[in-house]
Amino acid sequence: MKKFLSRLIVVFLVAGILSPGVIKMAESAEPGCDNPKTTICTIEIWLSHQQKKRDKELRKFLKSRSLKVLRHTIQYWKPRGGHPPTNVAIGSGLSVEDARFVIDLAIEYNDKVDMLVIQSLNPPNYVAIATSAWDEKSQIPITEKDLEALRDPKLSTAQFHELYRKLTDEATLTQSFY
Repeated sequence: MKKFLSRLIVVFLVAGILSPGVIKMAESAEPGCDNPKTTICTIEIWLSHQQKKRDKELRKFLKSRSLKVLRHTIQYWKPRGGHPPTNVAIGSGLSVEDARFVIDLAIEYNDKVDMLVIQSLNPPNYVAIATSAWDEKSQIPITEKDLEALRDPKLSTAQFHELYRKLTDEATLTQSFY
């Protein structure tokens, strides 16, 4: 039920029916995962074809982190499909530890992170690595220095998300982004 409500809120936000203030109230509610070991409910990963040989290793690693791994959790580009996007989408409900874990995972398996997907477009406990689900307007370029600031172990969860929203300039987005 909580997952349904999170997705419904995102649909209403994208449609311009809800204001960001209502979203912030919904996000401050209890996490919707029902998993005390992680704040990540859904993780989607797209990787280059060359990474396919590490599939079992990656699945085992994700399961060791108490993440639910479905058949389509990890997908691979076609052999001549080029390199997947070097972005991450991090929902606002993630703990700073889980958010840093996602960034480190993206660097390990997708080479680098140089774009962030606008946070308000995704459910609170959602993560995507190398997603092509959002258009160019939704992916904000960041520098290596910005990435290091996000990975700073001194940041609290609130500080991490505040910095993420600052880097994606979400405060200046109009309510009807799409």
